[in-house]
Amino acid sequence: MNGDVPFTGDARVDAAILRIRGKFRDLEDAMIVQAHLEKRMGERIKEQATYVDRHDQWMKHMEDKLAALTDILMKRGGGPESTERERHV
Repeated sequence: MNGDVPFTGDARVDAAILRIRGKFRDLEDAMIVQAHLEKRMGERIKEQATYVDRHDQWMKHMEDKLAALTDILMKRGGGPESTERERHV
């Protein structure tokens, strides 16, 4: 048997130790996979946060453009934002 636990000479005990060692290796492997997945998810969350931030900036930019265009059209068309002089011209 490899590792630090020597064979005991009792087949049942040795088989149980081998099963425990196998389960322990499985658990170690699962922990490594879990750590990798958590790291990757952290990266994805950061990517998504960057995307959302860029999207929010773009939406603000577009809202500002739309507000400016609306303001121009309202002034031209005699809307509430137009001045008295512009309405009579």
